Amino acid sequence: MYFKHFIQLVKLIHLCLQFEISDGEIETVRKGFIQWVTDYERIYYQLDPARISACPVTVHALLHLADSIKAAGPVWCYWAFPMERYCGKLQPAIRSRRFPFAALDRYVLEEAQISQIKLLYDLVDELSLRTPRASTQGFRHVSYPTCVLLPPFRQERPPANMVTRICAAFRTRLEVEAQGPPHPQARPGARTSATTTLSLARVKQYMEHAIIHEWGKVKRTDSDEGDTMRAVSLGTAAEDSRDATFCNYSDQYEMFVDKNAAHRNKRHEFELKTFYGQLKHIFVIQFEDLDARRGLRLPEDQDTVIFAAIQTCVLDNDTQLEDLDIHFYSRMGGLDLVDITSLQCLVGRVKDKEPHTWGIIDRSGSLARAIGVIDDDDNVT
Repeated sequence: MYFKHFIQLVKLIHLCLQFEISDGEIETVRKGFIQWVTDYERIYYQLDPARISACPVTVHALLHLADSIKAAGPVWCYWAFPMERYCGKLQPAIRSRRFPFAALDRYVLEEAQISQIKLLYDLVDELSLRTPRASTQGFRHVSYPTCVLLPPFRQERPPANMVTRICAAFRTRLEVEAQGPPHPQARPGARTSATTTLSLARVKQYMEHAIIHEWGKVKRTDSDEGDTMRAVSLGTAAEDSRDATFCNYSDQYEMFVDKNAAHRNKRHEFELKTFYGQLKHIFVIQFEDLDARRGLRLPEDQDTVIFAAIQTCVLDNDTQLEDLDIHFYSRMGGLDLVDITSLQCLVGRVKDKEPHTWGIIDRSGSLARAIGVIDDDDNVT
């Protein structure tokens, strides 16, 4: 009873925190909190004046959330934490006790101006007002503007069996691109007019002269709060530190899955599906030979491809908490090689009472994930 009551509160809070909320959802929030507060009084207050301390004003405030959203918009615009953080940012700008509001106005205006200059002229790093962090030698490539690879770094070529897996990933990517719809290994928006694919042996020939390096970490750079994900194969983590691999934390990545994969004669229908797994390797494949790039049907100006090798997590069929984006798994699956841009963020894991079972807590939400759009030609982009 207590658990179900708490889960109902979590569902209502998730509804309030949506980026957009409709009138119908506002009414769901209104009726939901009325029922939740009624159940709260029955379970905890129990209509006993001696238990009045169980009814703080915050419980009553839940009944006004729907009206507040109706009047002021989604709560993420003005709820306590964002506002407190912004006020903390404004406080140092007050340099005059006599004219505090003039100082605030000037600070807000100048911050808006410098923000626009950063965006217009791509000067985010150069005009950053933050204390620069210690410089870390990493790897960036123009084809991958949303991520940077960080040490540790291994220059040795991976074992032959792993190179074969990389070749197979290239071959699968080419095969599906030739058919039209994108594939897990396909770069977002990638398209080709190719109608034939290459044999695995042919791909291996092109790969013989490719330079393959391995990096230990990848950081998302498309936001200030970008996650840094660590591969298991390189480096070590302190025993008491947060493990940003799938040992204690997970990496989420998106793949297009054919809904009719079990029916050979049916038309492909791709849907965007979320998977969870442990980041094992980060491979940088560089093609200095122009003929190899052409043979693998890469754009002539793209000489580098970055793959992430991920051991998938086999999710259990228990759907009790699926609507809260909490999934459970008790065993690991196979190794998949996907484009590095498929990695989204870290997710948390909580040990379940069942042996060898973990619950995955995904904090990203739908807004942080890639969005698949089906255009008029039935192509997924």
